[in-house]
Amino acid sequence: MKKNSMTVGFPLVVGIVIAAGSIAQDNYGGAAFAVVAGAVISFVLHIRVSRNQGR
Repeated sequence: MKKNSMTVGFPLVVGIVIAAGSIAQDNYGGAAFAVVAGAVISFVLHIRVSRNQGR
């Protein structure tokens, strides 16, 4: 189960790292996009993992 939770959180961590790099270059739109994209991907993976655990 811990492996699944790490898999779900990984895209969000990548998005935050990309956002930090974007903010350092004053690219706030890119930073916002990276965080939102990472959050959406993590949410979708969370739903897929939750459905598979129910089976």
